Amino acid sequence: MKIVDRINQLPWHPTRVWQKRDINSIKKIIIHQELGNSNIKGVNKYHISPNHISKRGCPHFCYHFGIEKDGTIIQANSLKDITWHATNHNSDSIGIMLVGNFKGKGYDLGVSGPNNDQLKALEFLVKGLLSDLNLSYNNVYGHSDFGKPACPGYATDNWISDFRKRMSQTRNLLSVNEMQTILKSLNLYDSEIDGDLNPETIAAIKEFQFKNNLTPNGFADNETCDLLRNMRV
Repeated sequence: MKIVDRINQLPWHPTRVWQKRDINSIKKIIIHQELGNSNIKGVNKYHISPNHISKRGCPHFCYHFGIEKDGTIIQANSLKDITWHATNHNSDSIGIMLVGNFKGKGYDLGVSGPNNDQLKALEFLVKGLLSDLNLSYNNVYGHSDFGKPACPGYATDNWISDFRKRMSQTRNLLSVNEMQTILKSLNLYDSEIDGDLNPETIAAIKEFQFKNNLTPNGFADNETCDLLRNMRV
């Protein structure tokens, strides 16, 4: 699974641009639904034209990532761009939009929720972003947490709750100290054993996963922890 860069391929507003930020300011990932039946190209066209967000049109697709119905992950903006996807939370968050029209609180149109391809892609993307930005699973939200009840819909809200639960369970399988000790014995980690899930530890986990044909996302999930435990010296 991979992320397709469409930042420069999707048309931009002729004059408007996003404000910029430092990536270290990102503290949240907020998940949305389209509330329609188009695709990312169509949503981008709507966003750069006069619309409900801005009568002047927006600079570009208003989320950082979009997930098509076939599970394709599109990156439409740089993480340094402050896009307009969640009022009062744009400056410190990443926006992810799932294409589709899903049932949510106060909104009974459309289908029940995203399909399996979209949910698999969402999990891949969210785990990768959390790892790259050194954020916790508790930093993942739905737009419904910030004043938009119907977005991202019942099914995706349930996925977020389940994701947090699964990650809280798997992250407790091995302590950071234990992981660092094992990774150090495998010559994959050179820093101090201090219990801090720092970038060096995450990089070592990714390298371990890559060497053992696991998805190199930096998360010590059940499969990764089991394999690490079996290699304990």
